[in-house]
Amino acid sequence: MNAASSGDVCNVHAGTYSENVLFKTTGVTLQVNSGDTVVVKGTIDIQSFANSIVDGFQVTGFSVSSYGGIHATGTTGGIIRNNVVHDATGSGIYVRQSTNFQVSGNTVHDMAGPCCISDGDGIVIYSASSTDGTYAHGVRVYNNEIYQNHQDGMEINGSFESVYGNYVHDNIYSNYASTHPDGIECNSDADGITECPHTLIYNNVVKNQNQNIYIDGLGTAAADSDIWIFNNVVFNDPTSSTGVSMATGTSSQIILETGNKAYILNNTIGGTVAYFDILIGDGSGADNASQAFTNVTVENNIVMNSLYVGFWTFPSSNVIAANNNIYFNNASALVHWGSSGSLTSIAAVRSTTGMEANSQSANPLVNVFPSPTLQSGSPAIGTGANLTSLGQTFLNADRNGTARPSTGAWDVGAYVSGSAPVRPNPPTNVKAVAQ
Repeated sequence: MNAASSGDVCNVHAGTYSENVLFKTTGVTLQVNSGDTVVVKGTIDIQSFANSIVDGFQVTGFSVSSYGGIHATGTTGGIIRNNVVHDATGSGIYVRQSTNFQVSGNTVHDMAGPCCISDGDGIVIYSASSTDGTYAHGVRVYNNEIYQNHQDGMEINGSFESVYGNYVHDNIYSNYASTHPDGIECNSDADGITECPHTLIYNNVVKNQNQNIYIDGLGTAAADSDIWIFNNVVFNDPTSSTGVSMATGTSSQIILETGNKAYILNNTIGGTVAYFDILIGDGSGADNASQAFTNVTVENNIVMNSLYVGFWTFPSSNVIAANNNIYFNNASALVHWGSSGSLTSIAAVRSTTGMEANSQSANPLVNVFPSPTLQSGSPAIGTGANLTSLGQTFLNADRNGTARPSTGAWDVGAYVSGSAPVRPNPPTNVKAVAQ
């Protein structure tokens, strides 16, 4: 790295390297040589050097007090991909004050604390922004697996972030009551940036955290605006891989507190949760209107198997549209509607809310989580609203990438009927070599 010049590709061959690696200039690719295994017992720091790439390493055994095993700050055009960060103290991957940045294909697990900003977070993205006000040139976090970290799976802060295609699970331990571990969380201020205006969270599988997807404006409604949560599979197993009973160790699947303008669309939500599948505003029962998250649209979701209430909002004015949802097997009530209280039938939901005209209380007939695709005869087939008019391109296909129709009804939930994962095209640059 001391010798590298801008534009160089540095191949690291097999071995274990006990050092803290520092980038020294822009435009350098640091990658594992093809077919080799490289372990760094220490950290890799891009620092603020633009257009830098870290690709393919195992990073472990470090202890940091203010950043992560792979780190970048104040930069643009960087990529952190295909790394495994594990069994260390601090955050696994930490990117701060950066734009046009990608974090993809990484596995981060078993990060511990206490330290720095966290008690062991998987991926931290702070103070993100976009070079031109588009998601394409913001920070994109995709196709990562994040599990068994001691606190949050992924913590985000900033604007124009995209979080998609990730598998975030089992970031919870027996001290969950004090650490409140979340799956995907925006609940922080950093560098003068408050929370997460303009955020996409879609096509993820999130399970077995205290709160699986959690957005909280910390008392400032404008801090969380234009939030899109769609095509996600969000659920809990009875017990996490770390041995925590999710009947007591969890509170909510999707939670929005203090904000303005959000969309919760075409998610499939189920499995064990102590309180709410969807919570908007104050869920404590204290009727605290200061926690309102207003102008929320809730459509085309499958909401099932809560141990308390499927969908809770306080105040009821949070919600400007709710329809085409399917509620099933929520123990106490389908919906809790502000000061009107809990509603236990779809007829009561419709008459009280003046919404949900096309929603159902029915068994959605989905296959087993984590791939709850629709079975033949599911009432979710062809009973959803066509949301093409919202102009959200990524919503026009399901979690597997299967296109939704441009006209006519959509299916409810994260999957289109008959959907299957899209297989990648075969490589075109492979040559057979006779031995």
